[in-house]
Amino acid sequence: MHLIYLLITILLLPVPAFSGTVKGTAIFSGKIGQLEPYKTGKYKKACGSNIPNKSILLDNKRVRNAVISLYGQNLKKKGGEYRLDQRKCQYEPHVITMPVDSELKIHMSDPINHNIHTYSFENDPINIMFLPGQDAYSQEMEEAEIIKVECDLHSWMKAWVVVTPNSYSTVSGSDGSFKIGDIPPGKYKLTAWHETFGSLTKKITIGNEEMNIDFDFLEVPKEEARR
Repeated sequence: MHLIYLLITILLLPVPAFSGTVKGTAIFSGKIGQLEPYKTGKYKKACGSNIPNKSILLDNKRVRNAVISLYGQNLKKKGGEYRLDQRKCQYEPHVITMPVDSELKIHMSDPINHNIHTYSFENDPINIMFLPGQDAYSQEMEEAEIIKVECDLHSWMKAWVVVTPNSYSTVSGSDGSFKIGDIPPGKYKLTAWHETFGSLTKKITIGNEEMNIDFDFLEVPKEEARR
């Protein structure tokens, strides 16, 4: 009788949910010159004299702001709210990744006017003038795509919003590192995208362990990159 109770207890125990993790570093092992900052000209009082060019940010060949995304079956999405601010005549952050059915909330923190303009094709484009002190503007992103963001009043203001079909994406940090966790076991494609260096994709198989995958954007064919 005790054996029967023991077997029932074991059967009723929750089955552990196995998942894996992929982590790594995005690098560019080639040579590239340092980018000059943008001159703000007549806007220097509000913006400062120089604005850094964030289209390539390297630290010892490690690439910041690369978007790492996972593609495959059974990957869930969880919508949320993602903030894009207009601060010191720059977009912060410079790169955002967000799953479909999420809300992009655009804030205004500058003392001068801006005109945000998104170059999107799958989602409704945004073309709005922002005045100092204006309330935030929100828009839901319903389709996956890479969206370029500019300001029609200040040519140096650029950002990117990468809308993905699921929640398994991230942006590499200042040291080029990235990590995506809680991945169901299975076969997937892992893609690294950068606004200047282009895109790389690797096929991976996730089990119940941590996997290390690195990307070197020097491997992107020159005709596919903007460098």
